[in-house]
Amino acid sequence: MPKTWYKVVIAIVAVIATILFIGFATLVLSEYFPEEEETLTVEGSSVKEIKAGDEIDIITYNLGYLSLDNTQDFFMDGGKSVRPKTASNVTKNLAAVKNFMQNQDADMYLFQEVDINAKRSYEINEYKGLTEEFEGTTTFAYMFNSLYIPYPIFDSVGHVESGLATLSKLDTIESTRIALPSAYSWPMRAVMYKNCLVEHRINIRENEKELVVYNIHLDAYGKEEGKTEQLDKLVAIMQEEYEKGNYVIAGGDFNQTFPGVDTEKFPIISTENYVPNQLPEDYLPEGWKFAVDVDSPTTRLLNEEYSGNYENTQLYVVDGYIISPNIECKSVETIENNFSYSDHHPVKIRIKLK
Repeated sequence: MPKTWYKVVIAIVAVIATILFIGFATLVLSEYFPEEEETLTVEGSSVKEIKAGDEIDIITYNLGYLSLDNTQDFFMDGGKSVRPKTASNVTKNLAAVKNFMQNQDADMYLFQEVDINAKRSYEINEYKGLTEEFEGTTTFAYMFNSLYIPYPIFDSVGHVESGLATLSKLDTIESTRIALPSAYSWPMRAVMYKNCLVEHRINIRENEKELVVYNIHLDAYGKEEGKTEQLDKLVAIMQEEYEKGNYVIAGGDFNQTFPGVDTEKFPIISTENYVPNQLPEDYLPEGWKFAVDVDSPTTRLLNEEYSGNYENTQLYVVDGYIISPNIECKSVETIENNFSYSDHHPVKIRIKLK
């Protein structure tokens, strides 16, 4: 090969290496580093006061950024897609969830995976869409704030701003984002979500106690010890609030299978893709309870679009609640909708403050 060709090849390699280095450096330098605790802006105003003895309805719902409906698969679950083919999936699912909220008329909605600006959901501000007609208070906490996610290589996830949204009709005093330990090591950590709890302190009329509600989304794909550390921190914080005399409940996507779930009814078909941990029966402190509908699936594996029946679908029960001993669970049910708007089903709980 002539010397000129060597020089050309070396120059091309040098340019590619420089571009890759600049891209990598940009991702590292732009990594989102939240504080251990951050006070969140509570927008709107409360419309309902509560007191001891009242019953309260709460719904948790991982919205799958309103893009993972029953027509979709997902590359991290063994599928191929990064986002829907058109933005119409997102707008359709947003309208459906708003209609669902109107029909349910719950006191609080704990939403996970809500995008405010992301390529994967066509830059639609889902938080704005969910809250613009809501009568009550609303808060948003970042879990994803990534300049650019470079994988898959030929169809990247791209820019993502996403997190937890809580909509409440109750008298919310304040809301705080509490960081959780990361389940990822560097450099993967730079482009992965930053798990957190969102703590909502709610005033109880004629009582010095508070109702403390946590909106949560624990890790799915990271290291097992990281997942354990996240749950341990949640339970420790909840116990501390209970010891103050408060009523305490956490709801959301635990990404772990709850005790009491029938493994024969929801068997693991294949271990090649996402498989959640099994939470032990005796994990919680004495008197505390998991509040879960163990008879219905709350999420599906996204290795393919939904088949239309449970028999041919990998199903899990990973969404639910933890409640303190001074809270009575009156009912808890998974509202099954054939995964029409998300890869998760909403889970509704009715609680009574003892």
